Amino acid sequence: MSDWVADPRIRWRILLTARLAAAPGPDEARLLGQRLQRLAADHDWPDARPAGQRAVERADDLGALRARLAEEDRTPVVLGLAGPCLVVSAHHAWVDGLGLLDVLAAVTDTAVSSGARGVTGRPQAGGFLGSAVRRLGEVAFAPPARAALPGVVPAPGDAFAVASVPGHHGTSRLVHAAAQGLVHHNRGAGRRTRHVAVAIGAARREETPAGAAPRIADRSELLRLRDVEDLDLGAVERLVREAPTQPPVGTGGAAGGRVVETALRVLAPRLGSSMLVSHLGRVTAPGVADLAFHPVTAGGTGLSLGAVGIEDRTVLGLRARRSQWDDASLAALLDALAASLTDPA
Repeated sequence: MSDWVADPRIRWRILLTARLAAAPGPDEARLLGQRLQRLAADHDWPDARPAGQRAVERADDLGALRARLAEEDRTPVVLGLAGPCLVVSAHHAWVDGLGLLDVLAAVTDTAVSSGARGVTGRPQAGGFLGSAVRRLGEVAFAPPARAALPGVVPAPGDAFAVASVPGHHGTSRLVHAAAQGLVHHNRGAGRRTRHVAVAIGAARREETPAGAAPRIADRSELLRLRDVEDLDLGAVERLVREAPTQPPVGTGGAAGGRVVETALRVLAPRLGSSMLVSHLGRVTAPGVADLAFHPVTAGGTGLSLGAVGIEDRTVLGLRARRSQWDDASLAALLDALAASLTDPA
C-alpha cells in the first residue's frame, strides 16, 4: 500500500459479481461476513466503514448494489448480496483482478482457480519520465480515439453492462474486438476512428508455498497497444505476447518528473487510452453459476471492458462514467463489442 501512487481523484474500485447456485439466507450471509473479517484480519486490512454497518450489504436491485459498492471509499474489500448475486468490491491499492478471485474463494470457502498466465518477467518500457513524455506527445500529434458519446443527462457514479458470448476468447481476441467494435460504434455516429489505444490490465503471478494460503495484494501491470484499429488478429496476438509493461505514473521524483506528472494530470481527459481491457482467464468456481468482472474506469475515456471465462462462455463486463453513459447506451456499446468478438469479419 505504501507505494500506491494512482490518481486520487478516481474511485479505484474493481468489482466481481458471482451468481451463486442459490440466494444465501441470513445465516449464510453472516458466515460470508465472518470469513471476510478473518481474511481482512489476516491481511491487516483497515475497515473505514461507519460503526454498526453490516459486514455484507443487501439490496433488491443488482445494478443499484454494484453502483453503491463502486463508490465505497477506503475499505479494501466489501461484500454485497442481491438475491443469489454476491458482489465483491475491492480497492485496487490492496487487490488486483486475480485477487478478486482469491477473495471469492476465501469468503465462499471454495477452490476458485484461473488459467490466466499473467506477465511475470516482462521487461518494462523504460522509465517514468521517458514514457510520460511519449504520452504527452500523443496529445499533440495523435490523441487516442474516443467513443462517440450518446448525449445522456450526466449523473454521478458509474454505469455497468454485462453480456455473455459463447466460447472462450482470450485477451488478444478481446483487444481486437474492442478496437473493431469501437470503430463500428463510431461509424454509426458518422465519426472516423483513428489511433485506437488499448490499455491491457494484467498481473504478475506468484507461486504460493505448499500448504500456504495465497497472499492477496495488488500485483497489477499495464500493457498498452496503439493504432489497434489497423491491426489484424495475428498482429494483436504478437503484440500482446511481446508488449513491455508500462511504468507507473506518479514516480517521477525529480523536478522534471514532477513537472511532467503535473502535465499528465492536467491533460488526463485527453490522455489515457480508448479503452481498458482486462481478462481474468478461464475460471473454475464450484457453486458459482456465473461471473462478471468490471475493472476501474480510469483514463481519459473511462471505458473499461472486463472478461471472465466460465463453463462454455465468456462473460463481458463494460463499465463507464454516468457523466457520459447511461445503462441503455452502455449496453448498446457492449453489444457492438460482443458482435465484433463473435463475428470478427
